[in-house]
Amino acid sequence: MALTGLSCPLGISFLLVVLTLVLSQDIDIPVCSYELIETGKSDHVKHYLIEDVLYYAYKDPQIIKHPCNQKMALYMGIKLFLTKDNFRRSLIPLNIPYTFQVGIPKVTAAIFSSSKLLLAINGNVFGYDYEDNTWIAILDTKEYLANIYAEYCCYSDDYSCTSVSNLVLAYATGEHVSQAHVYLSKSLGFHFEKLELPQMKTLNGILEGFFFFHSLSKYAMLLRNGKVGRFVYTEPPLNESWGMPFEMSGHINIINLPGLKGYLILWDEKHLFFTNNCVENELALLTKSKKFFYGTLGLLSTSLIDIEDDGIGLQNAAIMFESVGNILIVVPEHFQQSPAFDFTICPVNVQHLLMDLEIGLKTCKAEILRGNFNKKLFVLDMNETLKLSATLVPQPSQSPVPVITVSNPHSLGFKVKMYEDGYTYDGNTIFTLNIFLMQQHVSGRAHGSFVSNIKTATLSTITLDLIDRGMSCIDLQPQIGLISIGCNWNKRIIIRRDLTACMKNFLNPEELENNYTYILEKTSYDGSFHSRKQPDNKDLIVDYDYERLGCPLLVYYNSPWKPVIELWKESDFVEVVKTEFILIERNGLFTYNYSLTVGKALCKSQAQSWSSMIDASSTKDLNAWNRENYVNCHEHNENVPLLSPQAEYQILGGSSSNSIIFNQRNGIYIFLLRIVDPYYSYCDLTTVFSVYVYGAFPKRTLPEYVVALLIICFMVFLLWFGYVIPKLTKSNYGNRVKLFCQNLCPKSKKKAVKFHIDKLKK
Repeated sequence: MALTGLSCPLGISFLLVVLTLVLSQDIDIPVCSYELIETGKSDHVKHYLIEDVLYYAYKDPQIIKHPCNQKMALYMGIKLFLTKDNFRRSLIPLNIPYTFQVGIPKVTAAIFSSSKLLLAINGNVFGYDYEDNTWIAILDTKEYLANIYAEYCCYSDDYSCTSVSNLVLAYATGEHVSQAHVYLSKSLGFHFEKLELPQMKTLNGILEGFFFFHSLSKYAMLLRNGKVGRFVYTEPPLNESWGMPFEMSGHINIINLPGLKGYLILWDEKHLFFTNNCVENELALLTKSKKFFYGTLGLLSTSLIDIEDDGIGLQNAAIMFESVGNILIVVPEHFQQSPAFDFTICPVNVQHLLMDLEIGLKTCKAEILRGNFNKKLFVLDMNETLKLSATLVPQPSQSPVPVITVSNPHSLGFKVKMYEDGYTYDGNTIFTLNIFLMQQHVSGRAHGSFVSNIKTATLSTITLDLIDRGMSCIDLQPQIGLISIGCNWNKRIIIRRDLTACMKNFLNPEELENNYTYILEKTSYDGSFHSRKQPDNKDLIVDYDYERLGCPLLVYYNSPWKPVIELWKESDFVEVVKTEFILIERNGLFTYNYSLTVGKALCKSQAQSWSSMIDASSTKDLNAWNRENYVNCHEHNENVPLLSPQAEYQILGGSSSNSIIFNQRNGIYIFLLRIVDPYYSYCDLTTVFSVYVYGAFPKRTLPEYVVALLIICFMVFLLWFGYVIPKLTKSNYGNRVKLFCQNLCPKSKKKAVKFHIDKLKK
């Protein structure tokens, strides 16, 4: 039996299962009514240019659906057609300008990425912006990159979701895994860099597929040994086990379905494999023997109906899901008088088809299956819990069994409480399910070897479904949500400002707003952040950003101080942060010290410092020290023994009483503060704030020993003077001095003036 196309809307898990085509029904009725689409040709003729027309490298056509736009799809066959309305208009084939000199424009893979298509053409990667109708060459290598892989998140505009689509992989197949060529893009496919994983050097097999499953936060590879294929993962805990083997021979098609559930379909002319994901899913396929299959891939069984329709046009036919329960068979048609292609489409409404078949399907066991998390994104930060709820209403006299699954049990744990919660107007019982989500490492239900690295942010889907839902529950779809075990981007930290320099009139807000500047003395700052005087320094003029910093906090010099940090979520105060954090003056000021040394902080290994972290980093900036590379010195570390207990301990907060002590310098400090405790939050909680230090007397301009010597000399002089004066008053010289002083006093002057006046009158 040979397949010409297939489609499936949902899926998860990575246990590959062979689909045995055992038919539950074999009926000969029309599958659908054909319709010829031949509209919009005149628009294409106006803009048509003769260029290199692309074609699909493999003989069996397929349709790639846009993961988020249900109306957009790419047909790949004898020609490539990009539709924005599910083939309801005539289309010209997709072509690439001659200037790219691609040679034979053979396409081996294509994906949607942002507002463009990424296509592997003759082993290189090109981008086509379908909004601007422009092409760009992205990756040109000596290797033949025949495959492109990406996953998409359509749940939310949150960064946890949008960042998923940033990752794109391009790779070559048919080579030994240790010599495989894989390229990684973290920019929606605009720029690629070579990816080299050390684990690949230790594996054996021919690389046939390379993936990054966001729902597991792991790289995975499809390896072939002889005619046997298996999945293998590169990171713990999954790297210790291989997937189940299955038969592989020749080229195999791989379809990655949207939804972040890791659902793959692998197929060739003789075999069909799918990843069983513990929920029920729709499957539709078309064979060259004029058979149409539709069914559900269930937890307990797989139900299929087989319809043979002689009217199905097999030449270049492809199949896709337009929506749940609605399938579209597409066949391109070409007439010589126009460069545009028409399309023969055959819509299949599964519900109507099942009613026409009259095969006696059982009634769906549930009337309502609804979750408040369906098609939504939720964020679960470090050590948090999340409560979701769902409603189940059984049909009369039925007892459906709900099942809840998560795609990444290594990171996400859950508990469920189900109870009766009233009745419908028809008297049916309403069941409420409360689902409590938490990180797996705090669930108390998993062995340490099963749990993923807690420091790494991950994703997981959560699915609510019914066991043995069957084809009769087409309208009752699984409830699927996305859980981001990572940073809640609505969180932020601020510094409590109980007392500012403006409140005590040290600074004026109006002056700070009006392009305020201040000077850093050349001996007080180090631009390399190593707290050393730099001989080439000059006095630095700093602009004060009042809009960002506000009025500085007021701090008295030479008094232990540390900031009070508040955690906020959007506009709501959460708590005062008491965990470990670091700070540094952004302009390199080093006129402050820490109250504790490494030894006094009771460290068991050498503590990190700003200078050591900056020296060890490639960036040499203030991002060198963060939660991802922070190491707690209160734990034994053989690689970093305690060698300098007298060094400054530059971590604040946590269990230590460490604080900042400012030196004898008044003025403004601008600090960068960052939470470094990796177990507090997945977020890079960083803020910038300013401090005004006051109360320090001006520094002496002379060295202390010179001042002391002058004071001693002055005291000796006073002693000598006190001894000499009495001696002088008893000598003739002393009498003359005494007479001279008397003449200088005011009384003597008055008498002298009066004498001279009387003399003038005479």
